[in-house]
Amino acid sequence: MKILINGSDGLIGSNIIPYLSTRFDVIPAVEREWDILDRSAGERIVGTDRPDVLINLAAMTNVDGCEDTPELAYRVNADGAAVLAEVCRKHSVKLLHFSTDYVFDGAKASGYTEEDQPNPLSVYGKSKLLGEQMILQLLPGALIIRTEWIYGDGGENFITKVRKVASEKGRVEVVDDQRGSPTYAADLAKPIEALITSARSGIYHITNSGSCTWFEFAREVFSILQMGATCVPVSSAQIQRKAKRPVNSVLDCSRLQRETGVVLRPWQEALQAHLARVT
Repeated sequence: MKILINGSDGLIGSNIIPYLSTRFDVIPAVEREWDILDRSAGERIVGTDRPDVLINLAAMTNVDGCEDTPELAYRVNADGAAVLAEVCRKHSVKLLHFSTDYVFDGAKASGYTEEDQPNPLSVYGKSKLLGEQMILQLLPGALIIRTEWIYGDGGENFITKVRKVASEKGRVEVVDDQRGSPTYAADLAKPIEALITSARSGIYHITNSGSCTWFEFAREVFSILQMGATCVPVSSAQIQRKAKRPVNSVLDCSRLQRETGVVLRPWQEALQAHLARVT
């Protein structure tokens, strides 16, 4: 099976390629070399490489930046997704598209299932939800993976940011009233393999097991690394941000387990494995 990965130089792409390359013929497509809004470029690349599956990782993911440039956010996250769906439909290519926990408002007390009604709070969440809807309307056989709180080997992410602040100031403030599931990007590779080799379609939630707040996540990082810095819990109201975040964005991954048998390891275990690799 031949897999074309768009946005392969990003955090998820660079972490899933090592595993997927041992199972499939993987063709990386660097995001800066492929404007997903350019249909002719998509036609040329897909027509030339002739993949069985296209994994789309290209997106505008700066949550607060989307509030500043909503038109661009919708063009990339919604219109761009639709262009890829049209290209895949024309060339009979399976599309696997990545989405986000931010399609939900956080009002639910328990984890969100794929059947729960989305109600995004931010431009980012709204644009990603519209992208999902446009893809499934154009290409009902597509796969959409919602995931969250991604970190991985290489690239900037929450862990690199809090470590940098802690090393510079000896103290870092982290919100303690938003709950989700930290997810090691490399751990997404096996469920991707399971989904694309079993003719699945529709929306799947995929995260590492368990949940925590951002503060608890940072505290676990400091504990594993035995950092002497102080981690201070604060409320979302104390952190001035343009985009509103859901209070609870935990994703229920039962469908993945039920249909493929795949269960991702606990987030604490994945975090230890990641930190052992990068420190």
